[in-house]
Formats: sequence, C-alpha cells, structure tokens
Amino acid sequence: MGWMSRLRKPNPNRKQLLFFTKDLLAENYFAVVRITWFAAGQICAVNEAVVYQDDLEAVAEFSGIVGEALRGGADVSIVCIASSEDVGLEPAT
Repeated sequence: MGWMSRLRKPNPNRKQLLFFTKDLLAENYFAVVRITWFAAGQICAVNEAVVYQDDLEAVAEFSGIVGEALRGGADVSIVCIASSEDVGLEPAT
C-alpha cells in the first residue's frame, strides 16, 4: 500500500471517511480492511485485506496499515472482532 499513498497527496477539500464496526467474522479472521484510494477526486483503486487471528505479524501491523492509508488520503472501512479502542482507534465523539 505504500506505493499507492506515495502516488498522490491527500485532497484537503475532500472529507475523508473512516468506518469501523465490531462484529463476528468467519473462520479465524481478526479483521477485514477495505481501502478506497482517490486521485483527481475520483476513485482510482480499492484494496481489501484480511487479517487472520493466527498471523501475529499482521495483527501487530494492523494499526500501521490503517494509519498509512489514512495519511495517504484514502477512505478506510474496517470490520473487526476487537473493539476500536483495542486496536488504537478513538471512538467518534
């Protein structure tokens, strides 16, 4: 995902979205993350990743993946078995 975020600078006029929900997931999934990338005000790519509970490296890098996407101006949607606080995201106030 790093190459995608380096291709463009975030548009300060676009309202960026972060969606997070805690829910049960199939098999041994920890989270499903969908990242929507934009260029020139249009969607240019959508990536989806599954993070497995038994992949300790991926679980540890979860916050880094989400953070990089947000810093790159992407919209991020997450379904996770943990709460937003457990993965380092603050709830909206």
